Amino acid sequence: MASKAEAIAYRPATEADLLDCERVWREGLDGYLLPLGFHEVPLENPGLRRLHAHTLATDPSRFWIATGEAGAIVGFGSAVVRGSVWFLSMLFVSPAAQAMGIGRALLQRILPGAADRETTTLATATDSAQPISNALYARSGIIPRIPLFNFVGRPAEGSAGAGLPAGVRALPIDGFAAELHQLDREVLGFDHPEDHAFVRRDSRTGFAYLSSNGGLVGYAYASEAGRVGPIAVRDPELLAPILDHVLRAVQPRGASSVWLPGSADGTIMAALSDGLQIEGFPVLLCWSRPFADFSRYIPISPGLL
Repeated sequence: MASKAEAIAYRPATEADLLDCERVWREGLDGYLLPLGFHEVPLENPGLRRLHAHTLATDPSRFWIATGEAGAIVGFGSAVVRGSVWFLSMLFVSPAAQAMGIGRALLQRILPGAADRETTTLATATDSAQPISNALYARSGIIPRIPLFNFVGRPAEGSAGAGLPAGVRALPIDGFAAELHQLDREVLGFDHPEDHAFVRRDSRTGFAYLSSNGGLVGYAYASEAGRVGPIAVRDPELLAPILDHVLRAVQPRGASSVWLPGSADGTIMAALSDGLQIEGFPVLLCWSRPFADFSRYIPISPGLL
């Protein structure tokens, strides 16, 4: 009789699998967060579903699932490649199927081939409360480097904010595609037009920030659902005032949520002064070699740079 591990099968994901991937994600989070006193993850997470659909659409060969008895999905892993950067978006295994090597097997199926790893940067963002996962990634050279903090809230009532520096003005982001991609290459090491298109489909409003001479010095997105990011700037001193501007320019239905890298210390201090608070465990940004300046960049989410 085959062991449970031998009964696990692996295959590329399809759109029909995404609801079950959301279930596995929820079960995986609840499996380690509930014992720590956190609330259950909500049953519905349309934002996560849209993210999975996006990564599957852009990188279908890097989205794999693991199935157990009767073909039930018990694990999944997804990654995207942007320029020379391979980014692990998600890797989750249902608690009942853990400790069988499923996570390791999924990771091996979506990692770049050995020949490509010499020219590819490997990166991910992983929960600091998951030491087993962190060790798995580190053994592949994806080492924890800096924390990523989830700041939640709204600017304090009655506060005016610092305002944009003199000479910097905000315009709708449409019409600046070439400039955005150049700024991304300078800050991130790659451009990612498909991800700009994704955040626009996710109803995030974008702003282009221009200097007095008309040059692009930054961009930012935020949505009425409260999601903030990505944000990129040429000068790290602009990150805090641009974040403050977009928080005030796009009024959400509830609280705002933005993931701030630990290297953006001035922006973290400004967010705390503005009344936002850190929520949950920090996430760890990990990579095999340096590729981005996170004092000048705020990512879309831990699942997509």
